[in-house]
Amino acid sequence: MKSLYKKIKRKKNNLLFYIGFIIFFLTFFSFGAGLSIFFYFQKDLPSMTDLMLYNVPSATIVYDDNNNVIDEFFIEKRIPIKLKELNPYTINTVIALEDQHFRDHWGINIGRTLMVLLKNIFLMKKAAGASTITQQLSRNMFLGMEKTWTRKIKEALITLKIEKNFSKDEILEMYFNQINYGNGNYGIEAASWYYFGKSSRELTLAEAAMLAGIPQIPEYNNPKDNYEKAKKRQTICLENMLKEKMISKFEFEEAISESIEVVSQLKEENFAKYFIEEVRKEVIKRFGMNTLYKGGLKIYTTLNREMQKHAEKIFEEKMSYYERIYNLKETKENFEKKFDGKNLKEEQKEIVIDYLQGGFILIDNKTGEIKVLIGGRDFNHSQFNRVFQAKRQPGSIFKIFLYSAAIENGMNPSDIIIDAPVVLDDGSKKKYKPRNYDENFLGPIPLRTALALSRNVPAIRLIKNLGPEIVINHARKLGITSSLTPVLSLALGSNDVTLIEMTRAFSVFPNKGVLRDLSLIRYIQDAHGNLIYSNENSSKQVMNEDDAFIITDMLESVVREGTAHGLKYYNLKTHIGGKTGTTDDYSNAWFIGFTKDYTAGIYVGFDNPKTIANKATGAVIALPIWAEILKPFVSYSDTTPFDVPKNIVYVNVCKESGLKATKYCRYTRMEIFKKGKEPEKYCEKHSKEYKPSEEFDLMENNKSYDF
Repeated sequence: MKSLYKKIKRKKNNLLFYIGFIIFFLTFFSFGAGLSIFFYFQKDLPSMTDLMLYNVPSATIVYDDNNNVIDEFFIEKRIPIKLKELNPYTINTVIALEDQHFRDHWGINIGRTLMVLLKNIFLMKKAAGASTITQQLSRNMFLGMEKTWTRKIKEALITLKIEKNFSKDEILEMYFNQINYGNGNYGIEAASWYYFGKSSRELTLAEAAMLAGIPQIPEYNNPKDNYEKAKKRQTICLENMLKEKMISKFEFEEAISESIEVVSQLKEENFAKYFIEEVRKEVIKRFGMNTLYKGGLKIYTTLNREMQKHAEKIFEEKMSYYERIYNLKETKENFEKKFDGKNLKEEQKEIVIDYLQGGFILIDNKTGEIKVLIGGRDFNHSQFNRVFQAKRQPGSIFKIFLYSAAIENGMNPSDIIIDAPVVLDDGSKKKYKPRNYDENFLGPIPLRTALALSRNVPAIRLIKNLGPEIVINHARKLGITSSLTPVLSLALGSNDVTLIEMTRAFSVFPNKGVLRDLSLIRYIQDAHGNLIYSNENSSKQVMNEDDAFIITDMLESVVREGTAHGLKYYNLKTHIGGKTGTTDDYSNAWFIGFTKDYTAGIYVGFDNPKTIANKATGAVIALPIWAEILKPFVSYSDTTPFDVPKNIVYVNVCKESGLKATKYCRYTRMEIFKKGKEPEKYCEKHSKEYKPSEEFDLMENNKSYDF
């Protein structure tokens, strides 16, 4: 009996030993396997440094000069926001719907995970997800959405790291800025603007609950694509909040019954695209592509939204009007029909934009800021910027450098120049015989009249006397960088230039001789609000103030009584100086004009230069667009003249001789001079009685649209 007892006891001890050994082995094996898995996956996990320095890719926002949003750059559209800026009920909507025990667990809800696992096994169907807010954040920050054990293990390990190193509020803030809300919107702030047209700071309880329901299946739960599904998710969220006593019964019923308005797309698809593209290129040049699309920059530009919208409307209306009245074969409408449904960007190399095009730019004289930029009629058709990139012959608008150089070199507006036939040797085998637009000649006329009526022959005589090199050097000083050839025809605009450099050069005159750097951007902030770029508004005095004023005054004559006199029909109640320009085959039409505040330039023409229409001059087709665009912004009730320098004096002169007028001079003008340069002699032609010159003709009787 005793031996039997010992035998049983020995067997029992052996059994306990084996059980203990098995338990020890399984425990050791599990621990070892777990440790192996941990170290195996650890090498692929983000380090603590990665977690601490992780920057959420954020959308870059572009603002106009009144801090209104005009565009965005992003790969994932995301606008960062601080948790403390959100209403508490907005935060609770996510906790109630996604993770009610968020503040109690350590990243993984074991009880919920086991319950879901058992349901999956015994009910043979997929139960509701067990992922916590931290797990969802781990997945979105560092992992994909593939459903594999490898991903789940990595997700769990990253979750534990995040929970260990960040507070619950920090985790929530990362979640609200990271999670996908559908339609390319990441983070609650971007989603709130996209779906409701407001900041997430301003969300109602009902709106916040609807947004909370989106991340489960973003492409299906969002209110734009499936409002009914979004409403069901919202209801579940609010019911959970009521159950958890996060809201009262009254708040629940009020939120359920609230009518939610989902906004339509706020972005204007073709608004200011040429301007924004230039901003994009400038930011990439300074900070790189990655910073632009992921850095969450805030770019404050110089663009004036209202001016740009008005300019785009007028520009397109006028261009369509010209297509109709000139019965142009190639029109924008025909182009759109021809390429309807095709991807123009993919086929861009093969597409020729054959309809009438042009460009327009408006500059603030005091700052050099570009307020309006139209680089073409449709950015989707062509990204070629006709303000910055198109080099075109400017026609007689280039004469401004000739007359400006003449004034700078000691001539006066009253100096007489001969408008008569001339044959010149320009270095070629064939003699150069310049002609006027109207094929007529006015004889001796003042420099002011020659510019105002844009007479070609006097311009050729003048450049012959000054020398083309003098004119080129002067143009360079005023900011012209395009290649210029020192030939006599330079005076008539035979060399190609861009609209932006010509408009900038014209701004020197109302700016009292100061050439300003032009700017598209005022300043840029990084995602944290730090200033990383600021425009310095560099400027340089390139002309004497007196000389600049004299040219300004002469350009006012172009508007009052010369080739741009058509501006008077637009009732622009302010002082304006400007110049028209047309190439001899009517392929390019220009007008650049200025007030005290603004300088604006426009040209109209085909991308492959050809005749627009007979008599399609700058005065006929460019000037009207300029006038219609500028009218709302320059028609002041109190007209303000350009500032007169102290060194300017006024003298009544005879138009025929350019000398001080006598009582016998019939055609006189109160002319301006730099002090010390005014004529001292009286007119000798009319010392006793008036004897009109046979060659002299009144400017008023010889209105001439320029060449």
